[in-house]
Amino acid sequence: MDKRNWKLIYSNYEGMEKKAVELVSEEMGAYILRDNGIYTIHVLPCEQEKNAVIDRNAVVIGLVSESAIIRKIIPEDEVPEDGFAVKVIQNPELPEFKLALITAKTPEALFYGATDFVDDYFVKAAPEHGAVHLMNEVFDFEMPDYCHVSRPAVKKRTVFAWGHTINDYRDYLRNMARLRLNQLIIWNDYAPINAKDVVQYAHEYGIEVLWGFAWGWSTNCAEVDFDHLDKLTEDIVRNYEENYGPTGADGIYFQSFTELPRDSIGNKLIAEVVTDFVNQTAGALLEKHPDLYIEFGLHATSVKDHLEYIAKVDPRVAIIWEDCGCFPYAYQPFGCDPGEFEEAVSFTDSILKLRDGKNAGMLFKGFLTMDWVGRFAHQAGQFILGNAGERLVKHDREMLRQSWRFLQSGWMKNGELTYRMAKHIHETGPSDVTLGLVGQFGGAIWFPEALGAAILWECDTPYDELFEKVAKRRVIELA
Repeated sequence: MDKRNWKLIYSNYEGMEKKAVELVSEEMGAYILRDNGIYTIHVLPCEQEKNAVIDRNAVVIGLVSESAIIRKIIPEDEVPEDGFAVKVIQNPELPEFKLALITAKTPEALFYGATDFVDDYFVKAAPEHGAVHLMNEVFDFEMPDYCHVSRPAVKKRTVFAWGHTINDYRDYLRNMARLRLNQLIIWNDYAPINAKDVVQYAHEYGIEVLWGFAWGWSTNCAEVDFDHLDKLTEDIVRNYEENYGPTGADGIYFQSFTELPRDSIGNKLIAEVVTDFVNQTAGALLEKHPDLYIEFGLHATSVKDHLEYIAKVDPRVAIIWEDCGCFPYAYQPFGCDPGEFEEAVSFTDSILKLRDGKNAGMLFKGFLTMDWVGRFAHQAGQFILGNAGERLVKHDREMLRQSWRFLQSGWMKNGELTYRMAKHIHETGPSDVTLGLVGQFGGAIWFPEALGAAILWECDTPYDELFEKVAKRRVIELA
């Protein structure tokens, strides 16, 4: 097959549809536009459908409602409302050529369909010569038929990250979209100077941004001053209105004084005091900003025996739980005995039943974090987020590679525990539950991050198939 006998046909070149077209063009181009060692520059022809002529192998990408070519092969009712369909066949009208179709009903899902085509189909299409799989020759032979229809198991797939660990926010957000993640919680001591730019770029990739900041939380939660909580509420409202509200973000996330291994501070029961404080502060914010979306990052360790208080948290406030037991809730991806895991499942069930199962979520761990016990440093003031430059990106990527290798080995051995927990929540919990990953991601798409994200998208796929698919992706960095 002539690897240059291809064209790309698109319906729309705006918004996330544009991002999808660009992704396919970029990834196809890497295989077909150059010859090794030969200085010849080629381009991939791209035609808008209304002016297109199919006279060779073609990839057609567009919303099913916009593409007449796609609707001839894939009826609208076969495309999931929030998912995608990818199909590769012999062209019915030109049987000597292949026709690849990528479609969805929303621009975000269309981009996810593009990721399936370039990250998963290309691997399947790579020619095999015995035990040798030659990705560089993927377009040198006839492409195999393919059909994959997919939709997300978890609707809100989030990442929690510390702002000053993001060296390149554009690359970071592109990687998130490539992994089909659609919400980012960015924790900061001070609001970034370029916060509006970060939010705007995230929205271009269909990613919500929540700014995370402290509501009486510190590295030592026991230092909270219970005698001045009214003043703290005033400071929080002012901080939101001056620093985070004007950024165009999709909401805020906070942590309060719950990250302790005990249930009391002095003679005060944490679960009781934090519930009253959260309701007071959220009430003050929502009175002035009724459409504000608020997430409460709650550490289970200090409230797990007093859920009757947590059940009284303002129902307008989502609760995102951490530290709910052994891995996948623990920072290290170590295994746990069956009793520990079942205990974590049981506790998960109990918190999913709170407040009629509404506005709930969990964060999974086992990824790279800050160096809490070594050289951790708070932000010294406002800063420009994610604009560090390639030298720092390269430095941090190589410095942390061995740490990622350690974590990678844990995920290779114990990642199924995350899959089992996510699958259980998906099958038994509310349909709108939020699930997310906590970590210092950046510099690459690391295998543990990619596997965790894939679990959130398709925990209804058998784990061994999911693991194999992620491990084969060319875009994945194996430490």
